[in-house]
Amino acid sequence: MPDHPRRPRRARANASQARLSVDDRLLAAMERLLGQGSSFGSLSVEQLAQEAGIARATFYLHFRDKGELVRRLMSRLTSEIIDSAGGWFRGGTAVDRATMHFALHGIVGTFKKHQAILRAITDTAGADPTVAALHAEMMAELSKMSRRAVAQVRREGRAAPGAPAEVADMLTWFIEMYCARFVSDLEGRQLARLVDAFAFICGNAIFAPDAPAGAANGAGSARKSGARKPGARKPGPA
Repeated sequence: MPDHPRRPRRARANASQARLSVDDRLLAAMERLLGQGSSFGSLSVEQLAQEAGIARATFYLHFRDKGELVRRLMSRLTSEIIDSAGGWFRGGTAVDRATMHFALHGIVGTFKKHQAILRAITDTAGADPTVAALHAEMMAELSKMSRRAVAQVRREGRAAPGAPAEVADMLTWFIEMYCARFVSDLEGRQLARLVDAFAFICGNAIFAPDAPAGAANGAGSARKSGARKPGARKPGPA
């Protein structure tokens, strides 16, 4: 049987791109352009279509306008953050400091992965009411998940006495705002130290001083919680 020549690497990359849905290609194109310094407001449909390798008319077969694409991008980011928190947000099992710590690994890793989106939101929200509203929706959903986790800590008798209900919202905003400003500059051990600092602050604000810390084995706790460390790739297709 004759050997078939292998396709050049560029051809294989183009074939992989073609297998992505148009929605995925446009979302990835927007994130790449944001990473190159563009803002939500400055991007045009023509730029997005060209970067995604599609016709301008194809864009309008999938999205009503650029605002709908931004909304889809924000929705995906919110879902990925929630998923990265594992058992801390998912519930159904006991929550402790270890569960929280490894949830923070996943959350910070997701913010690092999508730092271009996070920075663009921060830079644009003050001048763009649409982006500001989408950001508020994202933070409201994340705050709701945080309140649910803290409420479970309280039900299990592990909560710090006298901690106000607003603690969950304040910590959620604190982590997001800090990451938006600084996470792009951090790598490796710096990211790990950031997670440890968040865990120290959140743990002391949420848990009673004598609350059990949970499993001491970090890797085992990470598997138990379902969270991923910063920069870790989610199994399966991106």
